[in-house]
Amino acid sequence: MTLQTTIRRLPDFTSVKVSGAAALPDFLAFIAAFAEDSRRHGDRRVLVDLLDVVNEFKFTDHFQIGEAAAKHLKHLERLASLVPENQITRTSEKVAVKQGLQLRVFTSMTEAIRWLSAPAAPPVPGG
Repeated sequence: MTLQTTIRRLPDFTSVKVSGAAALPDFLAFIAAFAEDSRRHGDRRVLVDLLDVVNEFKFTDHFQIGEAAAKHLKHLERLASLVPENQITRTSEKVAVKQGLQLRVFTSMTEAIRWLSAPAAPPVPGG
Protein backbone atom coordinates (compact mmCIF):
# COMPACT_ATOMS: atom_id res chain seq x y z
CA MET A 1 0.00 0.00 0.00
CA THR A 2 1.32 3.43 -0.91
CA LEU A 3 -0.75 5.33 1.65
CA GLN A 4 0.78 6.45 4.92
CA THR A 5 -1.40 7.19 7.93
CA THR A 6 -0.85 8.89 11.26
CA ILE A 7 -3.55 8.47 13.90
CA ARG A 8 -3.84 10.77 16.92
CA ARG A 9 -6.54 10.27 19.52
CA LEU A 10 -7.48 13.71 20.85
CA PRO A 11 -9.95 14.60 23.62
CA ASP A 12 -12.84 15.51 21.25
CA PHE A 13 -12.11 13.34 18.21
CA THR A 14 -9.61 11.09 16.50
CA SER A 15 -7.45 12.68 13.83
CA VAL A 16 -6.25 10.58 10.89
CA LYS A 17 -3.71 12.12 8.52
CA VAL A 18 -3.47 10.23 5.23
CA SER A 19 -0.80 10.93 2.62
CA GLY A 20 0.64 9.40 -0.51
CA ALA A 21 -0.58 8.13 -3.85
CA ALA A 22 -4.01 6.52 -3.61
CA ALA A 23 -5.28 3.81 -5.89
CA LEU A 24 -8.88 2.77 -5.24
CA PRO A 25 -8.02 -0.71 -3.83
CA ASP A 26 -5.55 0.87 -1.37
CA PHE A 27 -8.08 3.45 -0.25
CA LEU A 28 -10.79 0.83 0.27
CA ALA A 29 -8.31 -1.30 2.25
CA PHE A 30 -7.48 1.75 4.40
CA ILE A 31 -11.19 2.26 5.20
CA ALA A 32 -11.65 -1.38 6.23
CA ALA A 33 -8.47 -1.43 8.35
CA PHE A 34 -9.26 1.87 10.05
CA ALA A 35 -12.79 0.65 10.81
CA GLU A 36 -11.38 -2.25 12.83
CA ASP A 37 -8.91 0.03 14.62
CA SER A 38 -11.54 2.65 15.42
CA ARG A 39 -13.92 0.04 16.84
CA ARG A 40 -11.15 -1.40 19.01
CA HIS A 41 -10.34 2.06 20.41
CA GLY A 42 -13.97 3.15 20.80
CA ASP A 43 -13.66 6.14 18.48
CA ARG A 44 -16.92 8.08 18.05
CA ARG A 45 -15.89 11.13 16.03
CA VAL A 46 -13.16 11.12 13.42
CA LEU A 47 -11.45 13.65 11.18
CA VAL A 48 -9.73 12.18 8.11
CA ASP A 49 -7.30 14.69 6.61
CA LEU A 50 -6.84 13.83 2.92
CA LEU A 51 -5.06 17.03 1.88
CA ASP A 52 -1.82 15.19 1.10
CA VAL A 53 -3.39 12.31 -0.85
CA VAL A 54 -2.64 12.19 -4.55
CA ASN A 55 -5.42 10.56 -6.56
CA GLU A 56 -7.25 10.56 -9.85
CA PHE A 57 -10.53 9.13 -8.58
CA LYS A 58 -13.44 9.07 -10.98
CA PHE A 59 -17.12 9.45 -10.09
CA THR A 60 -17.52 5.69 -9.73
CA ASP A 61 -14.50 5.56 -7.40
CA HIS A 62 -16.01 8.24 -5.15
CA PHE A 63 -19.26 6.27 -5.18
CA GLN A 64 -17.44 3.10 -4.04
CA ILE A 65 -15.59 5.05 -1.33
CA GLY A 66 -18.91 6.34 0.02
CA GLU A 67 -20.35 2.82 0.03
CA ALA A 68 -17.28 1.40 1.81
CA ALA A 69 -17.32 4.18 4.41
CA ALA A 70 -21.01 3.56 5.13
CA LYS A 71 -20.48 -0.19 5.33
CA HIS A 72 -17.46 -0.13 7.63
CA LEU A 73 -17.78 3.10 9.65
CA LYS A 74 -21.45 3.26 10.71
CA HIS A 75 -20.33 2.84 14.32
CA LEU A 76 -19.02 6.42 14.22
CA GLU A 77 -21.21 9.24 15.47
CA ARG A 78 -19.59 11.68 13.01
CA LEU A 79 -16.97 11.41 10.29
CA ALA A 80 -15.42 14.51 8.74
CA SER A 81 -13.28 14.28 5.64
CA LEU A 82 -10.95 17.15 4.71
CA VAL A 83 -10.09 17.43 1.00
CA PRO A 84 -8.45 20.03 -1.24
CA GLU A 85 -10.95 22.53 -2.61
CA ASN A 86 -10.24 21.54 -6.22
CA GLN A 87 -11.09 17.89 -5.47
CA ILE A 88 -14.42 18.17 -3.65
CA THR A 89 -17.24 16.31 -5.39
CA ARG A 90 -19.53 15.38 -2.45
CA THR A 91 -20.28 12.07 -4.21
CA SER A 92 -18.91 9.90 -1.39
CA GLU A 93 -20.70 12.10 1.17
CA LYS A 94 -24.08 11.76 -0.56
CA VAL A 95 -23.72 7.99 -0.94
CA ALA A 96 -22.59 7.48 2.68
CA VAL A 97 -25.27 9.74 4.17
CA LYS A 98 -27.97 7.98 2.16
CA GLN A 99 -26.78 4.73 3.73
CA GLY A 100 -26.85 6.08 7.29
CA LEU A 101 -23.31 7.40 7.95
CA GLN A 102 -22.97 10.92 9.34
CA LEU A 103 -20.22 11.95 6.92
CA ARG A 104 -19.44 15.49 5.87
CA VAL A 105 -16.73 16.57 3.48
CA PHE A 106 -14.94 19.85 4.18
CA THR A 107 -12.29 22.02 2.57
CA SER A 108 -11.63 23.93 5.82
CA MET A 109 -9.93 22.32 8.82
CA THR A 110 -11.59 24.89 11.10
CA GLU A 111 -15.07 24.05 9.83
CA ALA A 112 -14.44 20.30 10.07
CA ILE A 113 -13.27 20.59 13.68
CA ARG A 114 -16.19 22.88 14.56
CA TRP A 115 -18.68 20.30 13.21
CA LEU A 116 -16.93 17.39 14.93
CA SER A 117 -16.77 19.22 18.26
CA ALA A 118 -20.38 20.42 18.26
CA PRO A 119 -22.73 18.67 20.66
CA ALA A 120 -25.02 16.09 19.16
CA ALA A 121 -28.49 17.37 18.37
CA PRO A 122 -31.07 16.34 20.96
CA PRO A 123 -33.65 13.81 19.82
CA VAL A 124 -36.79 15.29 18.30
CA PRO A 125 -39.78 14.78 20.65
CA GLY A 126 -42.31 12.44 19.13
CA GLY A 127 -39.99 11.78 16.19
